[in-house]
This record gives sequence, C-alpha cells and structure tokens, in this order.
Amino acid sequence: MTSSLYAFYGSLRRGMENYDLYKEHLHYLYSARLTGYKLYSRGQYPFAVRTGGVDAIVVEVFKITNPATAESIHQLELDEGYFSIEEVIDGKKTTIYLFKTSENYPEVPGGDWVTFFRQRGN
Repeated sequence: MTSSLYAFYGSLRRGMENYDLYKEHLHYLYSARLTGYKLYSRGQYPFAVRTGGVDAIVVEVFKITNPATAESIHQLELDEGYFSIEEVIDGKKTTIYLFKTSENYPEVPGGDWVTFFRQRGN
C-alpha cells in the first residue's frame, strides 16, 4: 500500500455502501476496464482474481486524500481476506485488492459489480 491511487471495483465504487462511508476523502479520477482480471460474487460483495487473460473488470480509480482513510480501507480489505498489489493503470501505480482464487463463487458477468448488484435488486 504505497500508492495514493486506488482501483475499486465493488462496494467502494461511487453510489455503493462503502463509498458512502469514505466519500469525504475519495477523489474520483476516472473509470476503466482493467484487462487480465475476473470478478466474482460473495453475495453482498465482490472479489477479483488475476487471470492474465482477456477477462476484464470495471474499476473506478480514486485518489485517497487522507492517510487515515487509506489505512482504514486497507484494514477493511485485509480483514475480509483480500490482499493488495500495485497495478499500472493509465501509466500510474495504482493499488487494487484481490483474492488468490475464485473458489466456487459465481462469476459476475461483464465484470461490472454496480450493474450486477443493481440488477439483482439490491
């Protein structure tokens, strides 16, 4: 967790539950499709796994403007079983949180959690 840029694909995206908790210190930069990852559903929350293939997920890239908020989000993610890596997105090092394997969870079609979550009626 050395970058101040973060790629969020789930509950920290704009309009989602955890975004609302931290939005005061999240500065939205842009959205992107990140190739080489696949998205899965854990019910209320998603997780991404690196595939290295043509799979892609939708991410929103943010700058976190408060170190305490960055640490709080980092701890939240670790407590849920995620680990972080730095990925170069748009030429800049960006932190993203992942799972190691997909286990037996269902795939999120199209790699877009917000669309999937809202279509389920949540």
